[in-house]
Amino acid sequence: MTDPAATLLEQAGKAAQDHPGLAMLLLSAGTLVSEDLACITAGLLAAGGKLALPQGIMACALGIWLGDLGLYGLGAAARQGSGRWGWLARWVKPAHLLAGERQFAKHGTVFPAASRFLPGTRLPGYLAAGALRYPFFKFAVIPALAAMVWVPLLCLAAERIGDRVLGPLHQARGWLWLGLPMLWLAIRYAGPLAASVLTWRGRRLWWCRWLRISRWEFWPAYVFYPPVILWTALLALRHRSATVFLLCNPGISFSGLVMESKSAILSALARNNPHASAIATWTLLSPGPPGERLACLERFLEQEALTWPVVLKPDIGERGQGVLIVCSRDEAAVYLTTCAHAVIAQRYVRGLEFGVFYCRQPGEARGRILSLAEKHPQFLMGDGIRPLETLILADPRAVAMAPYYLKKFAARLQEVPAHNEGIALTEIGTHCRGAVFTDARHELTPALSEAIDALTQPFTGFHFGRYDLRVPDTAALRAGQGIQVLEWNGVTAEPAHIYQPGYPLWRGWRDLCSNWSEAFAAGAAHRRLGRVPPALKEVFTLLRSNRRHQPFEADTLMPVLEEP
Repeated sequence: MTDPAATLLEQAGKAAQDHPGLAMLLLSAGTLVSEDLACITAGLLAAGGKLALPQGIMACALGIWLGDLGLYGLGAAARQGSGRWGWLARWVKPAHLLAGERQFAKHGTVFPAASRFLPGTRLPGYLAAGALRYPFFKFAVIPALAAMVWVPLLCLAAERIGDRVLGPLHQARGWLWLGLPMLWLAIRYAGPLAASVLTWRGRRLWWCRWLRISRWEFWPAYVFYPPVILWTALLALRHRSATVFLLCNPGISFSGLVMESKSAILSALARNNPHASAIATWTLLSPGPPGERLACLERFLEQEALTWPVVLKPDIGERGQGVLIVCSRDEAAVYLTTCAHAVIAQRYVRGLEFGVFYCRQPGEARGRILSLAEKHPQFLMGDGIRPLETLILADPRAVAMAPYYLKKFAARLQEVPAHNEGIALTEIGTHCRGAVFTDARHELTPALSEAIDALTQPFTGFHFGRYDLRVPDTAALRAGQGIQVLEWNGVTAEPAHIYQPGYPLWRGWRDLCSNWSEAFAAGAAHRRLGRVPPALKEVFTLLRSNRRHQPFEADTLMPVLEEP
């Protein structure tokens, strides 16, 4: 036990025998870190004769009650200080407030009392109580009574187990530190593990884990990428530079490695480009007061004669982070209030979405399309019988993304969609957000290649990267017509066709390695023209900045934006 809770509670055990008052203080403080662990510790201390059980119960109950009042205060502060106290956004999520408010509307006063005994409901319930200005003195009594029931039960159970199961360890040095983790692990995991085996929901979640292990398209990068990293190391030796590939797009900072500005790229793509109309109309909303940014968004819509919906996304972000389709002024206000970063507002383009990976080596008259993939949003169809949670877990594809979807739609899981009602699980073309990618290279035509090449040629300093674009249909794609570019991704972009379900793993590695060979070759060609690769120190500084950058996750707003 090396986590803060264990460290804090160990101090309680050491001080308990000689200083019971200090032990009670540490137990009360421990409840702010882990309530169950604090109660278990109190019971084990009582079992060992180092602290009277009533003292342990009193300390834990007091700490839990004060923590509950603190949640009430945070909820009240979050509602009163919305938009002024930015630090609260890290502690009080809009989804928590909305979930609690809905439960209050449904169950009334019963909800804060029941929250003590229902896992996952206390945080939203008590935050919502503060946000809704539930009478403070009335609220203060409810968690006090609940703690008076819950804490003695848990402490007494731990004390009995300590007497009967851990008794032989009482005389051994460190008996508490052996028994505490054993008991905590049993209470923490035995129940959920049994439920995961005995229930249909649990078995489907185990199937989800198996799918994510057996299908490499779901593997984390640290599992999938080692062979590709080895290949890039060989390329670095061949070209006598580990950073020469960062010259492949000299018109973009670090060739789009990380932290690239979407607005800067779109501006450079449109500059002096006769085909600029192929870029979906957009504007940049700089950081500032939410009201001013909302006014800028409304002016943009008016100037471009656009109507809702509109796409909002952070100017700096990757893998679909923060991208959301908002359908009203109120939804845009919530987004702009929550996201403090610079934001791009872009016209919502209907149609089919594709990823087009383009490469043109320096000196080549024409470029080539290395990859073409169609991005399919994930939809479910309601049957009027099963709730959304069951539909997700029963779907053969959606179940593989179950942890993400169950978190994203936490406030709607028990809703029962009507018969033949479509539910959009994801509307953006990002694989890690649920989109399905399919290999569309069979749709590649000379007309499409010419259209992409004509769009790219005026973009000085761009040679290697992937367009994300939409077209009305596949006929328009093959003809190279109706193209609307959503954004462009740099040197770390992937050829999206490799994520087609069932695509062989060795081919995925082969195609990625081939892409990296092109990137190194383009960088080496620019080096021969006199450009100097960035130093490793500069690259590490950029990567550290990227690690410190806090991305905005728009999925946390889903329950708020879907409120009736």
